[in-house]
Amino acid sequence: MRTLSVAITRQHDTVVLHPRGDVDHDSAPALTGVLEELDQPWRSLAVDLSSVPFMDSAGLHALLSLERRCRDRGAPLTLTGVGEQPGRLLELVGLAGFFTVAG
Repeated sequence: MRTLSVAITRQHDTVVLHPRGDVDHDSAPALTGVLEELDQPWRSLAVDLSSVPFMDSAGLHALLSLERRCRDRGAPLTLTGVGEQPGRLLELVGLAGFFTVAG
């Protein structure tokens, strides 16, 4: 298991979260907690999963929580860099088509 860190970048009005490491039961709160740290307004959110080699059901719950927060504020959520294991998990639970996935 790799410790999760989450970097934040901005591309205009889009906040991009860059988690690095496994998103699992122990680390998922670090991903969802990042939104509370934002001090500037944002209109859309992207989560770059290219450095996430493993994600479990807690990671899926974190993504769903982020999506719900985005939906509540009328902001789109996009997943990018979805690797093999997280992508397979999204497919297995029927969420592959639920999220907007780019690149």
